[in-house]
Amino acid sequence: AGESGRAVYTCLQVRVTRRGQGGVMWNRLTDRLRGRYQRLDEQDIERAIEIILDETDPRLRLVRGYRRKLRKPVIRSLAYVGGLVTRIPGPFAVNRKAYSSDPQVNALFGSADDIDELFARSRALRGYFRDWPDCERVFVPLAMYRQEKRIMGMTLDGDIVRRDVARTAVNFSGHRLGVCAASEAELLDKLKWRGIHNLAVAALENITREKTRTAQLEEQRTLLRIKLRDIQAQRRGLDVLAESPGKDESEWQSLRQHLEDTGRQLEQARTGLATLEDYLAEVGRVFSHPSRYLRVRPGSVQVDRMGIKTEAGQGADVVSAAITLGDRPPFEVILTSFERAAMAADSGTGLA
Repeated sequence: AGESGRAVYTCLQVRVTRRGQGGVMWNRLTDRLRGRYQRLDEQDIERAIEIILDETDPRLRLVRGYRRKLRKPVIRSLAYVGGLVTRIPGPFAVNRKAYSSDPQVNALFGSADDIDELFARSRALRGYFRDWPDCERVFVPLAMYRQEKRIMGMTLDGDIVRRDVARTAVNFSGHRLGVCAASEAELLDKLKWRGIHNLAVAALENITREKTRTAQLEEQRTLLRIKLRDIQAQRRGLDVLAESPGKDESEWQSLRQHLEDTGRQLEQARTGLATLEDYLAEVGRVFSHPSRYLRVRPGSVQVDRMGIKTEAGQGADVVSAAITLGDRPPFEVILTSFERAAMAADSGTGLA
């Protein structure tokens, strides 16, 4: 384990010993810490830091002690994301045969032909089989959107057929395949690093958003100053004779107040991200709180062969994990495996 992991473990051990606590709760805590930090090494930490610098601003290397300042946030995010990816269900074999025999696969696709279409349009999948001719099976995440829609249908109540009964149809659409790997372990590792990239991009978006806001406030302040100067010029001209009494003064006061408010907002914005140190601090905030920007929530829904939502125990249990990136709409993901032979037979690629 890295020095930081051992330090955290030792620190907690001392604290708990001093307080006289122990037993089952202590054993569980230390087991979790050992499992979490033993998987981290210095190479992982350094790799994550380099990803941050490349994705945000390479000039952060100029900040004194940037590696030391990023170390704890990076360790936290590596442990967090490493745990998240293991919550994605699967892998499930996806092919025409599975569509007929596996309720999980059947519920995700409208037809077996949809699986063939997924094969055909996936450059990642086809490219992987082309570049790795000895690989017979590839592991890849399948992402899609899940929609639920109320419909009217029929249901059987004993021997009585009831019509116009409100039902819920569950549909999965927008299927797309992600990064490919030769094993489940390799795929989980790749997804972990994709998660670190996502967090770095989130930090960059925060920085860019604040810089854009600063630029907008500067432009707004410039326009307000121009309007105030225009009013001052009108006061010295003949236009003032045509204005209603008090109108000019009221507009002047309103603009002055707006200008002062804008100036205060601008100073606050500039204070937040004025230097590279501020940029680094923002990156540290994101990586110290990864759950604000990346979440994985496993879930399931029970449906029948027609994709209609059923009560517990009356349909097939379809599992997936809802992934949320920042404030974007969530999407569903499972881990899948595709056979080279099945792809060649189903889609006529001739890759076998």
